[in-house]
Amino acid sequence: MVLILFIRHGFAISNQQKILSHDNNVFPLTEEGEKQAKSVAKELKNLNISKIYTSPVLRAYQTARIIGNELGLIPIVDDRLRERYLGELNNKKFDPNDHWKLKMIKGQIEIKGLENWISMQKRMIEFVNSVKDDKDVIVAVSHYDPIRALIGYILDLDDISAFGISLHNASITTIEADESGKMKIYSIGSPVISQNLLNRLNRYFITINK
Repeated sequence: MVLILFIRHGFAISNQQKILSHDNNVFPLTEEGEKQAKSVAKELKNLNISKIYTSPVLRAYQTARIIGNELGLIPIVDDRLRERYLGELNNKKFDPNDHWKLKMIKGQIEIKGLENWISMQKRMIEFVNSVKDDKDVIVAVSHYDPIRALIGYILDLDDISAFGISLHNASITTIEADESGKMKIYSIGSPVISQNLLNRLNRYFITINK
């Protein structure tokens, strides 16, 4: 049985400028995003983390590297954790008050090349299955839509039904997976790891820093 802490990357230039991008080597973290990554790393010190996996996208990799520096671990790049493939929306600005997802849900627009919900779920499930026998605690740095898709799979929600799931930058989603691949959620988009959650997970290799 493995405990996976899915971390959404820190605040990046793409978030600041409201630009959608799945490209690997653009839109680094802002100064705020770097601070967020350092802050979440302090939260993770309460757990015995053995490995850090990360999306290859720069904003996620930078987040993982900052966390790794704090924990003494080198991030492992895993393409399954990558950003949603955005098709014709890639590197385009969006208006959060007139969101493209709402337009898509309402059937007002069709987005060519957009990675679908099932595709994201499939690769995230494949990632979980690849680490489920670790019997350990690991970190996986990814992106909003892929993490949301995995939560949706566990809760049996489609893209529309899971629209309201909120995952802030550098937030923590805690998921346990057993040897059969069955998953259980302990937290969604949390800014910290609460003492209550630590107590619930005391069967894992937990070191509570007093």
